[in-house]
Amino acid sequence: MDRNQLGRRALLTAASAALSGSAHAQGQDFPQRPVRLVVPSPAGGPTDAIARLVAPALAEGWVHPAVVDNRVGGTGVVGSQAVARAAPDGHTLLVNASMHAIIPSVMPNLPFRVVEDFTAVALLATGPYVLVAHPSFRACTLPELIALAKSRPGQIDYASPGNGTGNHLASELFKARAGIDLVHVPYAGAAPATTDVVGGTVPLMLNNMISAIPHIEAGRLRALAVTGPGRSPALPDTPTFAETLPGFEAITWYGMFGPAGLPPPLLAELNRRANAAGQGEAVKARLAALGVEPVAETPEAFRRFVEAEVLKWAEVARLSNARLD
Repeated sequence: MDRNQLGRRALLTAASAALSGSAHAQGQDFPQRPVRLVVPSPAGGPTDAIARLVAPALAEGWVHPAVVDNRVGGTGVVGSQAVARAAPDGHTLLVNASMHAIIPSVMPNLPFRVVEDFTAVALLATGPYVLVAHPSFRACTLPELIALAKSRPGQIDYASPGNGTGNHLASELFKARAGIDLVHVPYAGAAPATTDVVGGTVPLMLNNMISAIPHIEAGRLRALAVTGPGRSPALPDTPTFAETLPGFEAITWYGMFGPAGLPPPLLAELNRRANAAGQGEAVKARLAALGVEPVAETPEAFRRFVEAEVLKWAEVARLSNARLD
């Protein structure tokens, strides 16, 4: 073997050792400080609840904890932007809901790109919306609601957490598919909207399961239908929209993101931990009580899912002319 061959072999061996050492170091030395799970919405909401369930399991065995950091403002923009601008070292992560894929279509001039400026780490959980009505509302089923709405176009109100939210766009998708005219009443969040539906101020709302289930179980709200592809284990007696409108589906989801450029070994480890966090029996039981189910996906599959969601809701936003306030 000549000197050039020996030199090339030495370089290859050194490069291989460096890569191996880098991956090993990332696994052994990470994290070097607490890992922040930035939630771009208020404490007590569904995304916050998911993040707080996942955080302890994510950090199992670490010297430093994973802590939830609620960074509220700009309809999620403030918290998301903080993560997009963070160093891609895994110490700052984003836990966000399906609004992450909707916001580009309803808020122009975002200071970040929801796909390119983030690393998709893990899809944590998915669940349907549930259409709820005040118990005094005349329609007790989805077919009855559609028939009533067709007989009274533009006379029935529905609440949402705000213009351009997932609940709003899913409601607009329902209106288009059913051929009905309901009047949108936007609120500043799911909590006040739910409160007014419980109080009878507004008769209907397509709500997230986490907010709706306690009121359904207490008899303060009536569940008409869920938007998932199948019936929800949390509400097994509630029909799906697809049983009346074949093919209709609109889910809410919760996922973990990092800044763009997370090193592949670190991304793989965070994905593994996030997937495992959702499979613990205690976490699974709590998620089920919230009306959502854990999901285990690769980062690549999650990225493709987000890209598809961006396209889907962009079309709904265009047709409904939805914009954030």
